[in-house]
Amino acid sequence: MNVLITGGAGYIGSVLLRQLAEEQLLGVRRIRILDNMQEEKFQSLMNLPEGLDYDFVLGDIRSEEDVRKAIGDDTDVVIHLAALCNAPLSFERRDATEQINYQGTLNLVKAAREAPSVRRFLYASTCSVYGPTEGIVYEDSECHPASPYGEFKLKGEGDVLALEEATGGRLKPTVLRFATVYGYSEGLRVHTVINIFAFRAAVGAPLEVHGTGEQKRPFIHVNDVARALVFCLENGQTEGGVFNIVGENASVNDILRLMEPRFPRLQVVHTDEQLLNQFSYEVDCSKISMLGFTPRYTLEDGIDEFSRLYGAFTRKPLALT
Repeated sequence: MNVLITGGAGYIGSVLLRQLAEEQLLGVRRIRILDNMQEEKFQSLMNLPEGLDYDFVLGDIRSEEDVRKAIGDDTDVVIHLAALCNAPLSFERRDATEQINYQGTLNLVKAAREAPSVRRFLYASTCSVYGPTEGIVYEDSECHPASPYGEFKLKGEGDVLALEEATGGRLKPTVLRFATVYGYSEGLRVHTVINIFAFRAAVGAPLEVHGTGEQKRPFIHVNDVARALVFCLENGQTEGGVFNIVGENASVNDILRLMEPRFPRLQVVHTDEQLLNQFSYEVDCSKISMLGFTPRYTLEDGIDEFSRLYGAFTRKPLALT
């Protein structure tokens, strides 16, 4: 099996590369990465496990030529991760979000549709497609995305899911709606809630909490994100489906309670200022759980991980003599 991973040097891709190689799963022979390296995460490509062939295409999903070159005539699986992923910032860069998250996806869909070798297309979507909700949301809940990020991810879902009919059943798509991702990876992205909270808590920079802090969000560890992608490749029952990928739902206050004993420099500042995209919602993930996928990592595991990584700032000061 030959796999193409777009955004393969990024936050999730850098973990997925290693999981596919280390576990020797699925008969994967070659992994090709398409990445424009705009975020300069060169370290993601270093020290990759042996046992597989690796290709790299320095290109952009907005370029039809780059996409066709990356898929070539021998790609069996496309895993599409490349995207602009900061929902609050997507309000300021709506055009760029549309060009990358939607037009880039259309380029990949078109190229995969025309490439007879491609059999699977896994699309990294987001729980942000749901928008403001009441109660717990499921895959069949109505979607009302409240940010350009969620809006264009949702539009991309439709084009990806149409691939099966467009190819006469040859190409089986799967859409994964990821919760807010956290945890360390070689391609670490810091702007997500827990990752940036951990840094600021470690160094003593104030954490700004909007409102009561009781607003909830779904979360998932980056290692479990990669595991979910591998699970879907292995499990034929995921073909043609849409799946929420969630570890647990938690409030900001829940996160702070876990951080407090681990980050001695933690400072919290409360504000009533309104922040874009800061609504509360909870997401159910029983659909994929019933197929056998279970997250391995908890929020406590992830916060412990960051506490160890920032150990120079989280250890107690040496006693004065």
